[in-house]
Amino acid sequence: TAKEVGGQILTVAGDLTKNDDLDRLVAETLNAFGKIDIVVNNSGLFAGSPIHETKDEAWDSIMDVNMRAVFQLTKRVLPHMIERKSGNFVHISSILGLIAVPGVAAYNVSKGALIQFNRSIAMEYGPAGIRSNAVCPGLVKTEMTEDLMNDEELMKEWSKDYPIGRFGIPKDIANACLYLASDESSFVTGVALPVDGGFTAH
Repeated sequence: TAKEVGGQILTVAGDLTKNDDLDRLVAETLNAFGKIDIVVNNSGLFAGSPIHETKDEAWDSIMDVNMRAVFQLTKRVLPHMIERKSGNFVHISSILGLIAVPGVAAYNVSKGALIQFNRSIAMEYGPAGIRSNAVCPGLVKTEMTEDLMNDEELMKEWSKDYPIGRFGIPKDIANACLYLASDESSFVTGVALPVDGGFTAH
């Protein structure tokens, strides 16, 4: 845990789609720690339906959480990073930002937009000492995917697309984030890194 390694944790409850909550998040973080070195944009919403059956509200909800919230938080943190001439963003995108699958167009689009946003930050703010990278997970065992992964026949079929022969676990994604957030990746920016057991190698 953070406590065991001498770290400090601040929890701030709020809604990332509400600007007032984002303002409070940034203010409380700066008040507690005095600076913001790294931002990991890890909010996400997944839902699916055929495009012609997708409700406007469902589309907007996915865009609000997966893209707009990232934009709003990023633009609130950037002035602080510019002033310090240092900063690092790690965005959790998806392999569905790199490829498209049917039935989840809003999610595909939101994660693809996030990858382009990531590249835009890298290009625009690299001269200010700010890096930005994206992690693109494949299928990972989480609460969000629990119902999906309970379908044994579907999982047996999908597993054929993963050369490593297994699906991901949260630690796989955490390790990628740690690398991109660390000085070990100081010459890496603008990258969309698949962490997908080889899925996108097809």
